[in-house]
Amino acid sequence: MPQMFRNKDVGQYQPALYQLSIRAPGEFFAELATYTFPLTPSALRTDRSSLSTFTDTQGNPSSQGVNRIMDTYGLAPPVFTIEGTTGWDRHSTDGYILTGLQSIQLLQQFLARYAELNQIQRQSGNPYLYALEFYDYFNEQFWQIEPVGPQGIRQSADRTKLVYYRFRWAAIQPVGVPILGTIDALATTISTPAATAAVAAARTLGAMLVAYGPTGLAASIP
Repeated sequence: MPQMFRNKDVGQYQPALYQLSIRAPGEFFAELATYTFPLTPSALRTDRSSLSTFTDTQGNPSSQGVNRIMDTYGLAPPVFTIEGTTGWDRHSTDGYILTGLQSIQLLQQFLARYAELNQIQRQSGNPYLYALEFYDYFNEQFWQIEPVGPQGIRQSADRTKLVYYRFRWAAIQPVGVPILGTIDALATTISTPAATAAVAAARTLGAMLVAYGPTGLAASIP
């Protein structure tokens, strides 16, 4: 059963949205592309480190001979571990645009292109980098993130139609709360009846893959 949240704009409950967004560098980061997870992740873990340390020194008998001095620096931004599958069918969350296989292919391409765009910036000597943002509308967490460690994609013989993902993303700083329904054109199709959305998908799929693919994103490089 997918998580649900209440969309105040339309006054009804809808599947919880989880999104990634690439924002281009500039005075104000312009949205370049957004990926919407078609299914609620099967697991989303949020770990935050408390940056506190202590030093034990010789103390008074009242403290059993040891005095503990604490250095407290605060709570670090979270590290997200997100895992799940994109399924195999089309889903209402992303507007019935992509099959599960197409969605996982797009997700891999999305993350790879983000890394490529910043490598191009660095090699050209441009100090301004693209930003990757993660939006969790269910828990209302909105962070700029950076992938860390292995970014895993796997398949298994017992469920050959499904592709699973597992990512670790280190949060850098919180970002402004996106406005649901305007952040991504796909979000506006959530309430569209399946039959109408399927017709629109046939016309939209090719354009979407081009826009999100290497050629389309490359055209946005300053």
